Amino acid sequence: MQTKKWTWLISAALVIMMLTLTGCQSIQGLELAKAVQNDANVKSSESKGTLQLELIPGDTSKLTAEEKAALTALQDVKVELAVKTQDSQHLSAEGKIIYSKGTIPFNVALEGTKINLNIEGSKQPIVLDLLGGANISFLSFLPKAIQEQFGNKILEIKPALIGLILGNSPDPSNLAITSVTDKVNGESLSLRKAHVELSGAELASLLQEMLANVLADEDGLKEVLSQLYDALAPVIQEQIDAGDKSITLSLLTNKDLTLGFVYSPIHDYLAGLADSIDPTKDMFSSKASLQADVYIDSDKQIRKQNIAIHMPLTESNNGASAIKISYVSESWNLNKPVTASTINTSGALQLNPDATAIFKVLAALDKQSTLYKMLKNDLQVTKKDINMVTDGSGAKDDAPQPFINANGTTMVPVRFVSEQLGAEVGWNGELKQVTITDFIHGKKLLLTLNSTNATVNGAAAPELESAATLSDNSTFVPIRFIAEQLGCVVSFNNETRVVTIHRD
Repeated sequence: MQTKKWTWLISAALVIMMLTLTGCQSIQGLELAKAVQNDANVKSSESKGTLQLELIPGDTSKLTAEEKAALTALQDVKVELAVKTQDSQHLSAEGKIIYSKGTIPFNVALEGTKINLNIEGSKQPIVLDLLGGANISFLSFLPKAIQEQFGNKILEIKPALIGLILGNSPDPSNLAITSVTDKVNGESLSLRKAHVELSGAELASLLQEMLANVLADEDGLKEVLSQLYDALAPVIQEQIDAGDKSITLSLLTNKDLTLGFVYSPIHDYLAGLADSIDPTKDMFSSKASLQADVYIDSDKQIRKQNIAIHMPLTESNNGASAIKISYVSESWNLNKPVTASTINTSGALQLNPDATAIFKVLAALDKQSTLYKMLKNDLQVTKKDINMVTDGSGAKDDAPQPFINANGTTMVPVRFVSEQLGAEVGWNGELKQVTITDFIHGKKLLLTLNSTNATVNGAAAPELESAATLSDNSTFVPIRFIAEQLGCVVSFNNETRVVTIHRD
């Protein structure tokens, strides 16, 4: 099942929700843009909300009985949250995941770009650094210490960033305003309800126009970058005071030079984002839709939201024809003293958002817990099929291709295969050794270049069919050794010359 795709769709949809509500239209005296800007300026608050994910069954004829059961189990999933926002850098929430097979309570605390998590079923706290290991092209030239603070400083200048978006957003055409009385945290309030409806195609058009306007707004973009530089300036100075005399850091002390240097790559990054919007697929297709109700008080503060997205899955083979996402929330104690809870992270599992993260989490879970069973059996995060052509016809980009050596052994690129299966790969150039850490089975494999010897958890493994070898700057190993050690089975189609590694 395409869980990575679902995760991307949900994440993208939540971003789209925010962007869609940034129209600048003023109707019946209400400025929706002003309310969105005020919301960005809120320093502290309390809120509660529910995110619901529903899968609409489609053609399930090609699914196994296990896959059909998983689809049924995940047909309706809810996440309930009670949130305390202390400031732009500190937030905490108590919540629970609810689905057909049980409830999974959790506590989360955000500190800048780090998410600290206690969740039922985990043997230890989990810390996820959202920018850890991030590969963002326009950050690559910055010293590591600056990169680590980049996300935190973005949060600090959120009002300016939202202002740039608002100032360049077209008006949503289907916007209606009514006066209503509704309750927020039990208190009856007189509110103005802004209702907007958009098709996916309209949403794509709005986003493309907004990004085009931002790209054309050189002064506006440079002003946001200027505020970001001012936020980062103390961090730059701290590094200099600590004795960092690197040329890059010295250059960063010149604001005009720095802004001139970063403007083009960030402009190009936004242009690439605009180009990636495909009006024919998923949330941007004409059959997709978004409806949103935003409730605004007399101070032009957003107090409630009710958002629903329907997305057909145009290229789905997971048995779901569409996905429905709904989000309801209400906020109170705006800009009043609020203290976020903290989580003791001593002994925590430290994660970066990479391909190994989910498998490290699995290794940290009680195998009898609801969370483990949800990830393993229902979301099937360990399930994987890797198909590779052995005659060279599948070559694309710079990806190393498998081959059959003189001994008739199929040799595969160890890093590519291991990372596809969520294992971590290390290389010792001095000893010419590859280390593969498999978090699912708790194995550590050690292979040496030009040797048929290998070890598993320090013990000698059966001799390899062929020695590990270097080809096109990549280490290749016999497919059966690497696949079977990582809990997979191998099959070969003589007709198509495709070798398949399968793991449940």
